[in-house]
Amino acid sequence: MSSVIKWSDEELSSYYNDNEIDISWLNKSSMHQFRWKSLKGPWVTSDRRISSSKKLIELFSNSMPTDVYVSTSSWLNPVNLPRIKDKKRPSPILLDHFVVFDIDIRPFCLIRLEEARKATLELRNWLVANTDIKIRHITFSGSKGFHIIADDPNRAPFSEPDPVIREEKVKSQRKRLLDQVIEAGHPVDKVVTADTRRIIRLPGTVHGKTGWICTILREEWIELSVKEWINKIPRHKSAIKIPKRPPIRIPKISFPQTNFKLMKNKVVHHPQHTSLELSSHVSGTKDRSAFVSWLPRKWGDIRTSIEKSQELFCELKLGPIAYFHDHERVLAIIPRAIPRDFLLSNFTQKDFKNLVYETRHMDHSWTRISGRLVGEDWEGEIEPVAVLGYEFAEGCLHPWSAPHLEACSRLGLPIREHPGEISGSDKVPIRVVIRR
Repeated sequence: MSSVIKWSDEELSSYYNDNEIDISWLNKSSMHQFRWKSLKGPWVTSDRRISSSKKLIELFSNSMPTDVYVSTSSWLNPVNLPRIKDKKRPSPILLDHFVVFDIDIRPFCLIRLEEARKATLELRNWLVANTDIKIRHITFSGSKGFHIIADDPNRAPFSEPDPVIREEKVKSQRKRLLDQVIEAGHPVDKVVTADTRRIIRLPGTVHGKTGWICTILREEWIELSVKEWINKIPRHKSAIKIPKRPPIRIPKISFPQTNFKLMKNKVVHHPQHTSLELSSHVSGTKDRSAFVSWLPRKWGDIRTSIEKSQELFCELKLGPIAYFHDHERVLAIIPRAIPRDFLLSNFTQKDFKNLVYETRHMDHSWTRISGRLVGEDWEGEIEPVAVLGYEFAEGCLHPWSAPHLEACSRLGLPIREHPGEISGSDKVPIRVVIRR
């Protein structure tokens, strides 16, 4: 999450005084339990039946809510509902229970929300084709995903007179359906569907972490990309802006600090040294190169350089990226068989002098991938950082480079799971060079 909203009582009361909560989709709202997390901290459960939005909002007056929920079950008496383990009080009588599927894909951003939308659409279509349940609507939660709300026409479990056995039968019925959905590969919450005591976010209310409003979608919206309707979703004036992509997460590593200002004007005459160099050429292909390059020193320290490069590679849909450092700069290797024209058109000589110059004149470039052997001592030995950008891999149109996958593995950062086409041979183009 890019920011945290610090709500005030005035901000929340202003919203609920000016907006009505739509509870008309509930068959009989007075049979449902309502709960909310108050701004003051504790959870509050309604101590009376709720028959209208006005009555619910009136209850907020002494404890403005950051998040509001309603039970997925309806009860003969939803007030002061006894817990399942409470054997001292009569068991509550379950009247009905929605079929609810919850799909969330973290974190809150447009890319992940689009993935969640596609998963929700696939589940909806699967339910229509393979079950008898009747979908009421699909709700945008106001954050990371969606809820499918449906009815099961099979009322057999509700004919059970014993309230304890009835609830168990309903749970079992829901659990069988949930197991089928999971077995079919749908990424649903594994708890919500079969839990008769579950509560879900109430449409028309503020999501406390984002400020966006939990909203029942128009039927056709789930078939359209998120970008086409997200700006039609209501939000509080204090709502956060939805990030386009997940935040860049770099492992917590104690990177060495380098004073780049001092080094900028410092002229260093290196003695003769020996090192290993890796070619960008994808062995066994004619015009394919991997991205192998040191990141520009001017981009800043190691962490900042990686952050900037992640933004660049995300825009170009290149990934994943293996990162290494030599205590001063960052080496990036993208083991993809990329057309040379693509590299030359998307990377400038100003930032990637060696990569662009040599690729233009020699059809590939050589890049140091080891420390420097000066006399009998090694200087600037390379250390692995991490492989990042797996989320970019799905949209990458370039096949994998077999030799550079092998190179990453030998350097200590193997690329996990690489389905898709692999180009080139696994012969790694490495040479030993002596430079001054």
